[in-house]
Amino acid sequence: MEKDFHYYLIYAVSKITGHEKAHTIALSSQFVDDNNEGQFSIDERPAPFPEKIRSNGGHYYPIMTQSLSTRSLDPYVQKYVYVPFHFIPGDNSVVIDGKRNPFSTTPGSPNARVLLKKALASDNPYRIGIALHSYADTWSHQNFTGLHEDWNSIYPWYNLFKSIVPNIGHAEAGHSPDVISDDWTDNRLDQRTIINRKRALEATGEIYKAMRRKSGYGPYWKDVKKDLRRIINARDYDDRKKKIEDLLTESGLERAPKYSKDDWIDRALDRRGEEIVMRDGFEETDWYQFHQAAKAQFALVLDLTKGL
Repeated sequence: MEKDFHYYLIYAVSKITGHEKAHTIALSSQFVDDNNEGQFSIDERPAPFPEKIRSNGGHYYPIMTQSLSTRSLDPYVQKYVYVPFHFIPGDNSVVIDGKRNPFSTTPGSPNARVLLKKALASDNPYRIGIALHSYADTWSHQNFTGLHEDWNSIYPWYNLFKSIVPNIGHAEAGHSPDVISDDWTDNRLDQRTIINRKRALEATGEIYKAMRRKSGYGPYWKDVKKDLRRIINARDYDDRKKKIEDLLTESGLERAPKYSKDDWIDRALDRRGEEIVMRDGFEETDWYQFHQAAKAQFALVLDLTKGL
């Protein structure tokens, strides 16, 4: 999904259900996509994603949670970036062309629920935001895996123009599975027309109920479903963002601050010549806390899927 869901809608749900760290939760949710090698910058200057950062005679190793470059062809990136953060293996219940795939993502799967349950129990807003991103993606990325395999091919082999891209995730479908307002076609399925609004509303409902159970605050889902359906059914990204802002204002809640992917990085890191170095108080920064939380989810996904 896009920023209208991962940041703005997650912020709204977090605020309505009384979570004090709503902004940190929402920013962590969106930052999963922006914590990649293609959009990394320090003080508005492009920089390579740091493999390691020198620290106290040793090094700190950050973890990448998205890849938007040719590095996606690397099986390591597929297994250790895409799978644990965007394509959580599901319950192996989907049959495509007479086959099953244990790595195929299914909406609200047991593994995804464990991630969210553990994150909420931790009371760590960074972990909660990261888990919410992955949980939401089980709806938008359903029936795909994070690996390079024929399972992910949605076009017949003779449609060379559309099937030429590597079958990693939903690459053949382009960006359509992530755009709430889009409908698209998945030729692998009996019900080929995919209506993203329906998937997004289901995801919103499950997220809302989980967040309310944790906080014990806010109206029940049945009482806000109509308002949130109106947001999901908005014309496009901008209209959806405006409807989210309107809902918060009407509820007497603060609107989401403007999102910046660079703020956390700039407060944590600096340059010394060509080297990326830590700023003072590095271990207290949001960027560091996000990476520690991402490592916790990474380890949990590896444990949950160790039999695959």
